[in-house]
Amino acid sequence: MSITLQDRQQMLCIEDLTVSYHRVPAIHHLSLSMGSGHCVGLFGPNGAGKSTLLKSIAGLLKPETGQILIEGIPLEKAASLIAYLPQRESVDWDFPVTVRGLVEMGRYHQVGLLGSFTQRDRRAVDEALELFNLTPLARRQIKELSGGQQQRAFLARAWAQEADLYLLDEPFGGLDRTSATALSSALRTLRERGKLLLVSHHALAEAESLFDSAILLNGELVACGLTAEALSPQNLECAYGTAVYSGTHHHS
Repeated sequence: MSITLQDRQQMLCIEDLTVSYHRVPAIHHLSLSMGSGHCVGLFGPNGAGKSTLLKSIAGLLKPETGQILIEGIPLEKAASLIAYLPQRESVDWDFPVTVRGLVEMGRYHQVGLLGSFTQRDRRAVDEALELFNLTPLARRQIKELSGGQQQRAFLARAWAQEADLYLLDEPFGGLDRTSATALSSALRTLRERGKLLLVSHHALAEAESLFDSAILLNGELVACGLTAEALSPQNLECAYGTAVYSGTHHHS
């Protein structure tokens, strides 16, 4: 089943992707393509393959079948175009680095580990800090930040990296309302700048306010398209296998 979210340049193209853990397929024969300038929500029940899909596109899991192209380039040659933010609990927040130091890491693929920073690199870092409202926090250790600030610091690193495709695994998990609002505003900014964002999320009630498009997954593709259409009651029932009312699903 192939679905296209495509009214702009083709950014991500997934063809017949199957990914298995210990020979059990987590994603079967998934095909879809997406254009730039979209913020796409990735929905589905636990174990539906959302994190697997994000890790596969990030190049962290090897597919059994199929291929992934980023801007027409095979995945293994496109690493610098991709920014992946794992779930927050899998990040070592005690790593001793300041916000500015974290954002500077986004430039390493340009500079090389031993290269020296140029004026252009410094400008890119300043711009990223500015864009995500982190300039006042630049000297803070990342472990001193709130959850939302930590997420924005990772987005700033990705911006400094000049990534075009942002993969975020449950970035709103555990954020308070203020942090969540700041994060959704940061995602909007990236979309307006022509980036493609693929964001796994579990709160169906928030889908339409956060995402212009949605993918509904349950091992295979259930639906994909404009958020309200992809997450229709029929599609949700098909994916979650339970009655779905008013944007929330109830486990029986």
